[in-house]
Amino acid sequence: MSATDAAAREPKRLYRLVEPVYDDLDEVDESAFYSSALERTRERFGTECGIESVLLSRWDGFAWQAIPGGDDRLAAIFDDLDVAEHRALRASRIAFAGSPIPFAAWLLGSRGEWLALFRLQSLPAEGTVLFLQMARLAVQQRALEVGWTGILDRARDIQRSLLPDPLASIAGFALDARSESAEEVGGDVFDTIRLTPEVVGIMIADASGHGLPAALEARDVVVGLRMGASWQWKIEATIERLNRILCSSTLPSRFVSLVYGELHTGGAFHYVNAGHPAPLLITADGYEWLPESDRVLGVSSDSVYSVRRAQIPPGGLLLLYTDGVTECPSPSGEEFGIERLAGIASVLRTWAARNITAAVFDALADHAAGLPLPDDASLMVVQRTG
Repeated sequence: MSATDAAAREPKRLYRLVEPVYDDLDEVDESAFYSSALERTRERFGTECGIESVLLSRWDGFAWQAIPGGDDRLAAIFDDLDVAEHRALRASRIAFAGSPIPFAAWLLGSRGEWLALFRLQSLPAEGTVLFLQMARLAVQQRALEVGWTGILDRARDIQRSLLPDPLASIAGFALDARSESAEEVGGDVFDTIRLTPEVVGIMIADASGHGLPAALEARDVVVGLRMGASWQWKIEATIERLNRILCSSTLPSRFVSLVYGELHTGGAFHYVNAGHPAPLLITADGYEWLPESDRVLGVSSDSVYSVRRAQIPPGGLLLLYTDGVTECPSPSGEEFGIERLAGIASVLRTWAARNITAAVFDALADHAAGLPLPDDASLMVVQRTG
């Protein structure tokens, strides 16, 4: 029994065999991708299916259309390609100048905008038709994967470009930050903005959910805060304007928690907390949470935000983090927790800021025992060195 005959009896098993043939196709351009896919089909399945040649053309939905550069006897697309029902594969026999030509046809693309023609040695049997249908499904699946990969790659590049590298510097302090996404892109973001030689704006935010929608929300937060800083708005005015922008969205779950504040060279930290986990202030005497929290952004356009004040003493640490850090579960379900985070930072308080960040994420990975993060996790370390 040939593979094409087996296809009719075990299509699922055959699909699993056909699918890997296209796994390494990665051309982003549609024309190049489908051309490569057709050539791969001819190379790998040409003998089995009796494929003599292949042609690829844009398809605009008409029943008849010229095929540029094609075989003169394949100079048209024929009526029995049932476009009305959008059948992706057809097989038939067309007569040009009295000579019958067996063929198979694929409609490719999300809206059937590409047409592929396979010239065959003979009219295809049922097994061959099904075999080619399996190949077409595998090509379409791979095209979808490549398309999404390209989109996510661009989204990831955009998100990374929003993260400051390096962080803004301020005399008497060392700053370090890191963010790990649960998916290719995430809803956590941090930023540092130089306001004056003596003042730096610092921010950490967590958009609802994760993945691409959350990443788009996080982008809006970064852009909005940078605009407010450039226009020299007060902290509370900046946050209230940003909140109104988020509330005007038609998305039903467009919520963002955030801490944004101004760090002064003398150690003063003036900030707004919009529904975000309370920052940790760590000193030689222990640790404490910075008090007060206003409503998350995106709930009500009438929300009012108040500025709080804290003082970071020499040798002190300020930790800004998202709940993806403290709520990260172990395989048994135990959360990483605020006590573990504070304990690590307290022990390593005199280490370089970048080493403290690395140690926390190493501990987080150990706690999760190699399991993927269920939520985006971010940490910013603000260390007063002088």
